Amino acid sequence: MASSVSRVGQTARGAYRLLLRSVSETFKGDDFTLLAAKKEIRQKFEDSRDMADEKARSDLIYEAYDAAEFIKTHVVQAEMTGEGRYKMSATQSMSEDQPPEGWVEPPPQKCS
Repeated sequence: MASSVSRVGQTARGAYRLLLRSVSETFKGDDFTLLAAKKEIRQKFEDSRDMADEKARSDLIYEAYDAAEFIKTHVVQAEMTGEGRYKMSATQSMSEDQPPEGWVEPPPQKCS
């Protein structure tokens, strides 16, 4: 049993790190937004740290990986330039439909 808890912990750590990398890349240069995103991620993981229900915990980990993918592929940081115009730079990953680096396929679930 201890090994399954350990695997879940490693997966949660991986999801946490992937989320941090995703927001760091997306909000590079915007310290205010980057700090707010990191605080939010930390708070969500801290709130569920002692969760006993393994299914709910697994679902949250899956959501974290999904959120990291969404941030990398759908969130663009725009900068206001002169004359009320905005400059944004899309990346190649925004046009691809691939799972993010470190993504783990969730285990199959039994039907009830």
